[in-house]
Amino acid sequence: MDARSRLTTSAATFLDLLDAGQRGEASLPFDGSERTTWAYWPTARRGVPLWALSRPQAKTAFRLLAALVAPPAFARAMAVIALEEVLDQIEGGRSDRRHSGDYWISVFGRPGSQPWGVRFEGHHVSVHATVAADDVTLTPLFLGANPAVVRDAGHAVVAPLAVEERLGFDLLHALTVEQRSTATLSDEAPADIVTRNLPRLNAPLDTAGVPLSVLAGTAAHAGRELVRVYLDRFPEGVARPATEDLRFGWAGAPEPGHGHYYRLAGHRLLVELDNTQNGANHVHTVVRNAGADFGEDLLLAHYRRSHSG
Repeated sequence: MDARSRLTTSAATFLDLLDAGQRGEASLPFDGSERTTWAYWPTARRGVPLWALSRPQAKTAFRLLAALVAPPAFARAMAVIALEEVLDQIEGGRSDRRHSGDYWISVFGRPGSQPWGVRFEGHHVSVHATVAADDVTLTPLFLGANPAVVRDAGHAVVAPLAVEERLGFDLLHALTVEQRSTATLSDEAPADIVTRNLPRLNAPLDTAGVPLSVLAGTAAHAGRELVRVYLDRFPEGVARPATEDLRFGWAGAPEPGHGHYYRLAGHRLLVELDNTQNGANHVHTVVRNAGADFGEDLLLAHYRRSHSG
């Protein structure tokens, strides 16, 4: 089954298992502004929440998430969702939004119609799919974690985004002195990902940093691995952002445990990682596709085809 069919079937199955009231909450118009409204912090959302679902309904919600992203990203997302309960314990249970049921599913349009979309979103998980014709796009794609690492006697027990962190440091430390100077955007990391939850990014992006194309040896390998880990969030058959002309930029501390930030930016692809909050133990990552988030370019092509002739 291809990506479009798998996603369509999963979304339709999810909606079919809801009662009429739940289906009304989960079903939203495709052309409304809500489809491009997103947030990665605890907040009120439109859709149907996990906490309101029965066990069979919740299982179909997770199967829908598994259809949206590749297995490694699905595992990361499920670990992030579970961390909400850990964070609630750390904070002493003072927030009624710190729980693993505060994740919401929204379906825009009707699965199988042209076009349609789906969103799975809550604290530190924000995944969006747009489907038109036989094509599926999947950005913005945000995953974060707080705490970023849970330790036992100095050993990491849970660290959903440890690979993304390690590969960033691997690349930084593999650069020559000159390349590292070019890659350094600032001595201080920003307080969060720079693009936050902007609904749209304009191309071309700011690409200050060191070009991956000039790297050799260990640095070139580290660069390829860093790009790969983000592209591997996308399941087979889903459109991936173009990776030409990527540059690597770094801000903040060169070692873990202190605030740091990096980005990969090219003609369209933007990846950001920021770990500055809560003593640099609260990480945010995002993959964006300038001019194509929320299927912007896909929809333009679809509407042109629909109105031609």
